[in-house]
Amino acid sequence: MEDIRRFLHTLCGLFEKGTRIRGILGCFLGGLFLNIVIELMDRQSLSAVLVLLESHPLAFLENVLILTFSLSLCLFSKRRWFFGILIGTVWLGLGIANLYVLSYRVSPLSAIDFAILQLDWSFIGIYMSVPAFILLVIAVILLLAGLVMLFKKCPKSPVHRLFNTAVSVILLCACIVIPYLPTSLGFGENTYTDVIRLTENYGFTYTFTRSLVDTGIDRPEDYSARRVRAIAAEVLRTKDKAPEDVPNIIFLQLESFFDVNRLKDVTFSENPVPYFEELKETCPSGYFTAPSVGAGTANTEFEVITQMNVQDFGTGEYPYKTILQETPCESIAYDLKKLGLASHVIHNNTATFYDRNIVFPKLGFDSFTTLEYMNHVETNEIGWAKDKILTKEIVRALSETKERDLIYTISVQPHGAYPEESETADIKVLSGIEDPALRGQMEYYATQIHEVDEFLRTLTDVLTTWEEPTVLVLYGDHMPSLEISKDMLDLSAGGLFETEYVIWSNCGVGGADRNVKAYQLSSRVLELLDINVGTLTKFHQLNPWRGAYETELRTLQYDMLYGDRVVYHGEQPFEETDMRFGTRDITVNTAYVQNDMLMVRGKNFTPYSVIYVDGNAKETTFLSEYAVTCAADDIEKGDRVTVRQVAEDGTELSEAIADPYGD
Repeated sequence: MEDIRRFLHTLCGLFEKGTRIRGILGCFLGGLFLNIVIELMDRQSLSAVLVLLESHPLAFLENVLILTFSLSLCLFSKRRWFFGILIGTVWLGLGIANLYVLSYRVSPLSAIDFAILQLDWSFIGIYMSVPAFILLVIAVILLLAGLVMLFKKCPKSPVHRLFNTAVSVILLCACIVIPYLPTSLGFGENTYTDVIRLTENYGFTYTFTRSLVDTGIDRPEDYSARRVRAIAAEVLRTKDKAPEDVPNIIFLQLESFFDVNRLKDVTFSENPVPYFEELKETCPSGYFTAPSVGAGTANTEFEVITQMNVQDFGTGEYPYKTILQETPCESIAYDLKKLGLASHVIHNNTATFYDRNIVFPKLGFDSFTTLEYMNHVETNEIGWAKDKILTKEIVRALSETKERDLIYTISVQPHGAYPEESETADIKVLSGIEDPALRGQMEYYATQIHEVDEFLRTLTDVLTTWEEPTVLVLYGDHMPSLEISKDMLDLSAGGLFETEYVIWSNCGVGGADRNVKAYQLSSRVLELLDINVGTLTKFHQLNPWRGAYETELRTLQYDMLYGDRVVYHGEQPFEETDMRFGTRDITVNTAYVQNDMLMVRGKNFTPYSVIYVDGNAKETTFLSEYAVTCAADDIEKGDRVTVRQVAEDGTELSEAIADPYGD
């Protein structure tokens, strides 16, 4: 009898161990299945998935183990089936979202995209059609209903906490260690942070997971006060220099702008950018290497303004959404204040995108004119503001100050997503593109940049007669989010990361053509103007752009933002500015009730002006830049009436001031 008990006890133990092993095996097989499906969606080709497995087998395994580890967390619950399916659904959702993102841009989905995502509905009609959005909402509702039913109906399983914990810890350690194994084992060198290259070489799951945890600049191994002083010795010894008559300096960052004549064997019904090509021939110019392709405007912007290399930050990171949320950073705006230049930003889009309304005061700018402060704005077929409005706003910024100005202008008109069929595409592709969808998108894009080209001609015509010496620096922030491959470009004239820049002036600024990276452009411009102020301006100008240059730049960046600020003698020398919105005050003169409507009169109102009564927003009708109105049914004598500028996501940007001559 005792022998029978022992046998049954042993049999139950084996069955229990089998259950544990089957749970982990199920997670592994689930991870393998998920990885194949996710990579199929990312690469859209089974052969491409097999190439990843063959060329980087350890990276393929890393992706499977990350998915296996995440699925193994379901084993800590009695409702393991429910949580396993929930975790798998989240990963599949990320894969689907990545597939959708890749339909209108080149860069794959990364964690920072969820931080950038705005809580408004402006993406409908631009990135997603209304029917597609309705289908998405229905699918989400059905999914949630299915998950609720599954939670109620799924069977309960025993939980083996000690065993599951041991296995999960082993999986986690393997996920951490594998990327740092010798390259001969198949994972490869992965010190770069570009999500396009990381995803292509090592898979979506690994890259997305890395983007969740990898932020900031890692402390250099040789970081010390002595090392920083050695790198910055010549910079710290070099005195500031500038000419007596410093010109106005205007940076014009052109959204998704590049010379489409660089496309091999593609011909158009007319040259989309004749004036830009003329500028390249007559002004200092060159290729401009952006940090990303098809997206990443804010990172190009960050590099030009700060002269820092964004590739030294975390995987897919936008410093606007991380370090610059709290920390002021040296910039050309701060540097040129030493020379008496007022600093402005102009952008014909909403103020809150990329948190620019939060970040620009930490970059030293005095004012920020956005779509919310503009009138008579025309939009293109898919809703982006046309760039020709920027001429008026640049002239206004130049006129509103007595001193010389630094104006950083960000355009938006040629932004994607590009329609495959367009009613406004006047420029046609005659040859070189066979795919009808891409041809339609290219015709729409070519028409948009043709209008931008005309805007450039108008702007330079105006600045030619400007009484003050003025320099205009224009460049494309990145290549457009079109299906343009390396094979379609004349690579002798730049690749997928290269757009072009031009330095125009009304005061005879000249110089040899030179190719630059985004973080080198500002120092190049200031060098041509004989200006050498600011830590990184001096560093870029004094050091040859080769050898240990980029490594030393990384050390300086770490010291300036994350380290001991040795280069600043241990202090934080930059204070956040009290940045104003717009360059002209929005004022309220009078408010009165007429025919059951509250009429508010003043100056410089825009369609984004909202009437507030005792702090409560009212549905407001814009009449003109001098008047706005709302219903007066619940307004009483003595209520406080004001007008505020409100961004598309509901953020209140500024409040109108009371005109002392008003009532």
